[in-house]
Amino acid sequence: MTDTRLAGVLDDPDRTALCLDYDGTLTPIVADPEQARPAPELVPVLARLARQLGYAAVISGRPVSFLRAQLPVPGLRLLGLYGAEELVREEVIVLPEIAGYQAAMAKVIDELRRHPAVTGSGAHIEDKRFSAVVHLRRVADPPAWADRLAQAARQVADAHGLTVVTGKMVWEIKPPVAVDKGSAVRRIVTHLQASALIVVGDDEGDIPAFQAAGDLAAAGEVRSLCVAVSSAEVPARLVSLADLNVDGPGEVLGLLTAMSAALPAR
Repeated sequence: MTDTRLAGVLDDPDRTALCLDYDGTLTPIVADPEQARPAPELVPVLARLARQLGYAAVISGRPVSFLRAQLPVPGLRLLGLYGAEELVREEVIVLPEIAGYQAAMAKVIDELRRHPAVTGSGAHIEDKRFSAVVHLRRVADPPAWADRLAQAARQVADAHGLTVVTGKMVWEIKPPVAVDKGSAVRRIVTHLQASALIVVGDDEGDIPAFQAAGDLAAAGEVRSLCVAVSSAEVPARLVSLADLNVDGPGEVLGLLTAMSAALPAR
């Protein structure tokens, strides 16, 4: 990244918001989602950026509890479940429009784990409390089971009036509520009264955040920089919305290190 481009979004650091994805952005994609860990050298870089910028956040489909365990970074904001929950003064706050779905999601988890397509394939079911994820990556023969698992996810979701969102070899069952990374980014910009916004991500769930950044920039509300993290699975739509492409979490670390070096030390 050139110094000119850095300066374009970092010249007013107190009013700059940095919004980062977790899986595939700060960590490599791994077969077991519970084993996704950031590189040790990433943590001090995030700690510096949390001091140097007005707002530094990780916005992930993961629950806040998971993010908190993996990223013990003072000052780093953590928004889980695409922004449906947030760590605020050591307490996890859930958006009211999401909180009422916990009982329904418990039934969904139980039904998914007993579904023949799941028991037959050995697919991993991730319980996020307010959403459920069917993972294809650990299945022995993914092409043979992909359609059946997709159908299972939709069957269970439809039975409970829920929605299904696809990602990299996953189907996530969520409440039918308009909460995504785009709405989270907009809340952050409003909260900070940001003049600049940097969004970094690699998957379908990051597309709303890139779209929100582009819309805010087009309206003259912020200067934005959208960074797509390339891989064999990165969505073409995300790449088309990006201002910059980097190759994997290693180059994300390099980008974040360059950002911190360009800012005054704090």
